Amino acid sequence: MIGDNQTTYASYPLVVGVDLGGTQIRAAVLQGATLLSRANLLTGDNGTPERVIPRLFQAVDQALVDAQLTPAQIAGIGIAAPGPLNNRTGVVISPPNLPGWTDIPLRDIFAEHYQLPIYLENDANAAGLGEHLFGAGRGSNEMVYLTISTGIGGGVITNGKILEGIAGAAGELGHITVDWRGEPCGCGNVGCLEGLASGTGIARRVLAAIARGEGEELLRFARQQQSGLHAGEELRVDARLVAQAATAGVSLAQQVLGEASEALGVGLVNIIHIFNPELIVLGGGLMQMGEQLLAPARAIVQQRAMQVPREMARIVPAELGPNVGLVGAGALIYYNQA
Repeated sequence: MIGDNQTTYASYPLVVGVDLGGTQIRAAVLQGATLLSRANLLTGDNGTPERVIPRLFQAVDQALVDAQLTPAQIAGIGIAAPGPLNNRTGVVISPPNLPGWTDIPLRDIFAEHYQLPIYLENDANAAGLGEHLFGAGRGSNEMVYLTISTGIGGGVITNGKILEGIAGAAGELGHITVDWRGEPCGCGNVGCLEGLASGTGIARRVLAAIARGEGEELLRFARQQQSGLHAGEELRVDARLVAQAATAGVSLAQQVLGEASEALGVGLVNIIHIFNPELIVLGGGLMQMGEQLLAPARAIVQQRAMQVPREMARIVPAELGPNVGLVGAGALIYYNQA
C-alpha cells in the first residue's frame, strides 16, 4: 500500500482514480483513501486528446496490473480533470492547459473502453470531495475547499453535496474579484483572487517589478540561492523564491507576498459571507508557506468578516497532501453510488 494512512477502509469497494493534469497523468487503484497502486505518466508536450487519451488508458491499465486486478474487480473509474467541463454529460469543454480538448466526451470514451461506471468531475471539486469524505472535512456538511497553488481552484460542499450550479461550473473561487480595478485575468474578469494570490500571480507581480527596475535586491538574493547555475541557465523567480526572500527580509518579496496574503484574506471573507461554511479547508503547494501566507489572511478575516459567520467558520489545512487528486477522483464513485 502507498502512504501511511492507518485508517481501515475494508468496507469500501475497489475503485480507480484518474488525475488528468496539464503536465502529468496519474492513476491509482484505491480502497477508500488507501492507494493500492499508482501509475504516473507525463501528459507530453503535445497534449491533444489523440495523444493523451491512450496514455490515460495506459496509466489505468498499469495501476490495475500493479494491484494485480482486472477491470471486472473494480466498481468504477473516477476522473478528475481541469475545467471547464460538464460533469452531467461527461464532456471536457475547453481547458486552457490542454490544447485541442474542445467538447471531448471523455466519460463516454472511457465507458466504451472499460465497460464500467465512469464519473467525470472538475479537479478542484473532486479534491474537495476527497477532503470531505476522507480528509480534513470528515463529518462536515457545509465545507469549502480552496487549493492555492500554480492557480487557485475551489470546491464547495453544501448539505453534504457538491455545489454544481446550472452548468456544473459553480465554485470557481479563484476567479472571485478581490480588486475591482485590478489586472485582467485570462478568464475574462479583472482583479481575480488567482491573479494576486496564486503561485503564478506572485511570480508575475515580482517579475513585473523587476522589469520596472525595482528588483535588484531580490535578484541578488536569487543569485545567492542559485549560485550553482551553469552558463546560459536563467535565474528561477517563482513563488517559492519569493517566500524565501521575504523571510530573508527582501523588501520587494515582502511587499508582494503581503499583498498576496491580503488578497487571500479578502477572498476568504467573500467565501465566509457567501457560503457561511462550518469549515474552510486550504490545500495546494503554496500552503507550504504556512503562517507566512496565512497569518495576514487570518487577520483580514478577523477585521472584515461579519461576526456570526466568521465565528462559525474554522479555517484548517488540508490533510490528503499530494494524493488529494487521486483520492478525490476515486471518491467520485463512492459519492455517486451511495
